[in-house]
Amino acid sequence: MSVPARFVVEPVRTARTFEAAIEHLTEAIEHAGLRTGERLPNEGALAEQLGISKPTLRQALRVLELSGLVEVRRGKSGGIFVATDLVPSVAIFTAVKLEEEAAIDVLRARRVLERAVAQEAMRVATPADLVELERTVGLLERHLGERPSVMRADAMFHRALVRSCRNETIQAAMRGVARGLAPIRDAYSGGVSYDRKTLDVHRRQLTAMRGRDEKELDEVLDEHFRMLETQFAKGIGRRWRDVFGVRARRTPERRA
Repeated sequence: MSVPARFVVEPVRTARTFEAAIEHLTEAIEHAGLRTGERLPNEGALAEQLGISKPTLRQALRVLELSGLVEVRRGKSGGIFVATDLVPSVAIFTAVKLEEEAAIDVLRARRVLERAVAQEAMRVATPADLVELERTVGLLERHLGERPSVMRADAMFHRALVRSCRNETIQAAMRGVARGLAPIRDAYSGGVSYDRKTLDVHRRQLTAMRGRDEKELDEVLDEHFRMLETQFAKGIGRRWRDVFGVRARRTPERRA
């Protein structure tokens, strides 16, 4: 089954990338009058038309599939198909909110787990491990301005950090976090200024680990976590402290 020629999707030009992709895909399906069972372009073609990466597109498709608008079939005869003639607007809105909450959960989990990983790595990493981390920092610096390469170098740094712990359980836990973070990093981070900050915090993290400076390591990690958290909060139209800030709990008043 071929893609209907009347299906045209506009490129995304906004910071709220995955939400914008959902809106553009929904509008394109409705404008083209696609019916149940009709095929959309494949992932590569859709990502290119929208001007976004495949991880961000998959995040958008996951929401549209959850809402019941499209069906993603795997395998040779698979593809992306319209699942209903009626655009389920309310269901899409609900699915977007669920996706945002899932992203917040991942970012919070990252704070807990990645901090523990860095502290363990500082304790047990060998000189060879630190050399490998230094190599990934060098790769990131060499490719500044090349977004896909920067993201690969950043991911290599984090994988090398996890490997240096020499713990299979930690590696399994962090693989799950990495999968959840991939579309968030892709959609909400980027730009030369952001990538230079990433380079800076990686360098400072490595220096703190070599010096076994727990206080400095904690400060650098907090700064690193806040970078993506701030971009994400801004992207969904909220403030960092309202999404990730720790609110003091009120102590229940004692009754006389």
